[in-house]
Amino acid sequence: MSSLAQIKADAIKARKAKSPEAKVLVTLLGEIDTKSKTLAPGKNMTDADVVAIVRKFLKGVDETLKLLDADKAPDAVAYAKAERAALEVYLPKQMTEAEIEAFVRAKVSEGANIGQIMGSLKQEKAGQYDGKIASQVAKSLLAAA
Repeated sequence: MSSLAQIKADAIKARKAKSPEAKVLVTLLGEIDTKSKTLAPGKNMTDADVVAIVRKFLKGVDETLKLLDADKAPDAVAYAKAERAALEVYLPKQMTEAEIEAFVRAKVSEGANIGQIMGSLKQEKAGQYDGKIASQVAKSLLAAA
């Protein structure tokens, strides 16, 4: 099932259950719909497009959490954390540092440089890794080679 189909199904289920995450899922669907209208005719939303929108929403929730004072607005903090939990479900599983290291080691053994390593990571594992960690691992392995 595609990410978009999963979000739609979960939004319907949340609305029927009158769940608090229904609001954020409906808003997310609205943003996805708006974005899909700006795409070229005949081009559909890909899972990568949907994940990018989910990441954008998560960034907003994180900024909200930073600004909220847990002592003064405990309900708002709890709501923002619930939104975050509801959105994180739609992100792809992140690679561990060990998995990133194994991937980078394989590329280093092929003689790849930092640009080639990061490019192949982006192409083969898009959205599944932390770029900062991947860059650090690649630099350290290349320095040791």
